[in-house]
Amino acid sequence: MPRIAALRRLPVHLTALLLLVMPFSAAADEKTQTADWKQLYEHWYVLEIAGAEAGWMRETASDDGKQYRLESEVHFKISRGAFPVEAAMSTTSLETHGGKLSELRYRQDMAQMSLDSQWTFHDDHVMLVSRQGGRVLEKKLDPPQDGWLSPMAVSRFWRERREAGAEEITFRTLDPEQGLEPVTVRQVLQGEEEYEFGGRKIPVTVWKTTSSALPGIESISRISADGYQVYEEVAVGLGVIVTRIATREQALAAGGAPPPELMVSTFVRPDRPIPNPDKVHVMKLRLKTRDGRLPDIPAAGAQRVELDENGKSAILTIDIDDPLPASQEEGADPKLREPSSMADSSDPMVKKLARRAVRGTGEDPIARAEAIRAFVYDHISSKSLDTAFATASETARMKTGDCSEHGVLLCAMLRAEGIPARVASGLLYVDEFAGEEGVFGWHMWTQALIDGKWVDLDATLPVRYHAGHVLTGTSSLADGAAGGDLSALMLLVGNLDIEIIDLGSGDTD
Repeated sequence: MPRIAALRRLPVHLTALLLLVMPFSAAADEKTQTADWKQLYEHWYVLEIAGAEAGWMRETASDDGKQYRLESEVHFKISRGAFPVEAAMSTTSLETHGGKLSELRYRQDMAQMSLDSQWTFHDDHVMLVSRQGGRVLEKKLDPPQDGWLSPMAVSRFWRERREAGAEEITFRTLDPEQGLEPVTVRQVLQGEEEYEFGGRKIPVTVWKTTSSALPGIESISRISADGYQVYEEVAVGLGVIVTRIATREQALAAGGAPPPELMVSTFVRPDRPIPNPDKVHVMKLRLKTRDGRLPDIPAAGAQRVELDENGKSAILTIDIDDPLPASQEEGADPKLREPSSMADSSDPMVKKLARRAVRGTGEDPIARAEAIRAFVYDHISSKSLDTAFATASETARMKTGDCSEHGVLLCAMLRAEGIPARVASGLLYVDEFAGEEGVFGWHMWTQALIDGKWVDLDATLPVRYHAGHVLTGTSSLADGAAGGDLSALMLLVGNLDIEIIDLGSGDTD
């Protein structure tokens, strides 16, 4: 039975650029077929990023007479400046022939760690078991809302709609990177053509796909007559990401050339430098995309947003002394308070460090939050790019990492002290980094919910925060949604110009 891939969320998130790309060095997870499981298909794909072969993808489906098992894995390699980065992600689903999902699993393998999340579906609840660095976190969750389809049920539904002549197909399904929140996928027929593979031409239909998981991002897919995807491309700011069908040998050979460099090449140089950025409390700047597609830019924390008349550029005013209020929904969100696999605030080491950080600070939440931020700045003594996107507990013990480790550890330590928190992604202005001067680089920091307002805290800096930050998205780091909203970032990386309109305190021109 064919599987139609709705929108492959390629896990390409740079640190100082993407949130989910981490150093990795491990062999592929080999899945063995037992006598009880009959393989229905196995498809291999080459993965290209910004015009260079970067890795491979493999998809399989099996049947034991009662259940279907679908497996997908992707391995890729990029570089962040001089640092090579490899990463591997995989998903597995088990479902009955009637389309009832019984198990869903998502795994990320990285340098010093792997994150394994497994959802087991019962009649009235779902059990989540997350394993990270030898620690296990278990949660009993409410089942997802009705009206969604399991992976194989999506395939059946898609085939039935095509046989009925449908030129637009919409369905809801689960994406393990989004946890138990169903995503809506819409596919619209664009036409018919032929695709060449293995010396022969295959008739295909061409579809444009959008997903509620990544608003504003479109993919173009070519699907064979028997329902298999043979080609997909997603245009994002850093270039086009392509998966194309290949033989096993071709796929495993991909990525042998030097990998694409996706950090320094996507730094943004503003129209003028910012003197003494650590002292700047207020800044006004203009964001404009080179392709004219401006995604939604959030107004939160220190950042206010005003669109121009045609909606193709945005004026940002950043005032770190006047943070915006949180919404009622945000204020009541339990995910901002409870531990998760990444922000494991219940870990004994994280709790111990948090108590140490606030010792002698009194009850003022601002003072306590700043004390924790300053503690994280000192605690992570090795500031390096060769660390994986580690959990808070891993970072607490290793004392090493880049901006993501600082942001995640600070988030978890704030929660351990009863302060709701989330991580924020976007851009940071730096005087010098990786041989470049006066640039904005992609970055992660933390926001704390204090007195009903989002207070920005950056544990990578010697000061609490400065106005040289551009916010593009936030994440609660909840299990299954660690990346948060990546759609704006994916459209902006490599596609952005910044004009400095006005500087407040710290402008020494």
